[in-house]
Amino acid sequence: MKISKKEFVMSYNFATGFKSLSQEHQQIKLPHPENNIPSWLNGSLIKVGPAQFTIGKTKVNHWFDGLAMLYKFECNKGNITFSNAFIKSEQYQSHLNGRMQYDEFATKAPLNLFERLKNILATITGKTTLNPSCNVNISQMNKIFIAMTEVNNQIEFNPSTLTTLKQINYIDNLNGQMTTAHPVLDSKTQELFNILIDIKPNNIKYQIYKTNVQTPQVTRELVAEFSKPYLFYMHSFFVTSNYVIVYNGPMQTTAAHLLTNTFNEALKYNKNHQCEFIIISRYTGKLTIMPVEPMLFLHGINSYETVNGQIILDLIAYHKEENPYNNLYLKKIANNHLDLTTEVRRYTINIENNDAQYQIIARDTIEFPFINPEFQNHEYRYVFATYRDESRPNDFLNGLIKIDLHDSQHRLTWHQPDLYPSEPIFVKNPESHSEDDGIVMTNVFDSTRQISFLLLLDAKSFTEIARIELPCHIPFTLHGNFYTHQNLPR
Repeated sequence: MKISKKEFVMSYNFATGFKSLSQEHQQIKLPHPENNIPSWLNGSLIKVGPAQFTIGKTKVNHWFDGLAMLYKFECNKGNITFSNAFIKSEQYQSHLNGRMQYDEFATKAPLNLFERLKNILATITGKTTLNPSCNVNISQMNKIFIAMTEVNNQIEFNPSTLTTLKQINYIDNLNGQMTTAHPVLDSKTQELFNILIDIKPNNIKYQIYKTNVQTPQVTRELVAEFSKPYLFYMHSFFVTSNYVIVYNGPMQTTAAHLLTNTFNEALKYNKNHQCEFIIISRYTGKLTIMPVEPMLFLHGINSYETVNGQIILDLIAYHKEENPYNNLYLKKIANNHLDLTTEVRRYTINIENNDAQYQIIARDTIEFPFINPEFQNHEYRYVFATYRDESRPNDFLNGLIKIDLHDSQHRLTWHQPDLYPSEPIFVKNPESHSEDDGIVMTNVFDSTRQISFLLLLDAKSFTEIARIELPCHIPFTLHGNFYTHQNLPR
């Protein structure tokens, strides 16, 4: 019997991976009778993501609106324990009080006129609170662990207990309301780069800054700044040994639109915008503008400079001229139909010739890329990511992929029906110097059994090492990292 396209689409069941999780756990030992966890795997995989999709009595609209939850998989001499805990932000407290108090990415809080005006005034004056759910990423500065989102509020947590500690207060004079949740570390100089955005009527100031992750003071040093009359959205950016590269793309809004709309409602795709790479010298602050054809990306993969001075930018570009986040409203997700396609592009930038060209190096629909961290900002060969198997064209990301950038036709995949992995984290074998010698770890949601498990793959062969069932389902997570015991405070 021939199966119609509609019937085929409706067979997907990824929407159940966006079901709320309310239970917290502490140090649950995970059984794995095969006893095949490598002895060198010692440290903690820590991830974050939206986990609670009702705040007070308000059902949120979007995946990114959910209350943030931290997850930790602690590995020690072949044993693994699991912990999870909500980030106790002001938004979380409002949930406990029974009423959502703060706007999220795509959901407005049910405020009266006075409360709404008070929040608008706080935004205009740059007042910061713990209100957002810091559910996008985590970062480390010295021994300080931070949960982040794209609002300029960062929450410190204890990586041992996952206890929420306090809001990060920088000791400097930089101000702004927005940032990126993807700071970039130069492991050679131990400088962590990010961008702070100060939003004023008709003047949006972008401040590129760096912090030294080895110093106890959390102080930001301004590298360069520039202004635009509009806000262009960037989820991530690039760093090389000499430059910071920012993409001024077609997703835009204004300060006025932000006052009366949720952030995602305010974002519009401007297909007539003159897009550009803004290339900033890390050492002089000089800006170089490089016009490029319009495209849209959320996640960069890596960036570096060649021996002849060219800049290489690898990224995941979206095909459609639209806001990809609009596909991630929970009502749309409930239909188990996702209409997103991507490709992997490599941009080669020649500053002297004022030229930027790209080539497509992989046509797979992938997201959440991860590389060996030792090759960040350096020439590299392998990228790991979630991907969508081509046999299920409107499914959610339903597998893992390893792409060899020296031969993009050579790729290894892990895919099984109705299993949905989150971002893969590569953990290097400390006894090896090979770029892909290690383990790929991630949480996987089984939509048939409605449970989650921890998956370990051999990074070289992409064969399965272990599958360890968890005491609860985990809603799809966003980002995280693996930290060795020596990098975790005790």
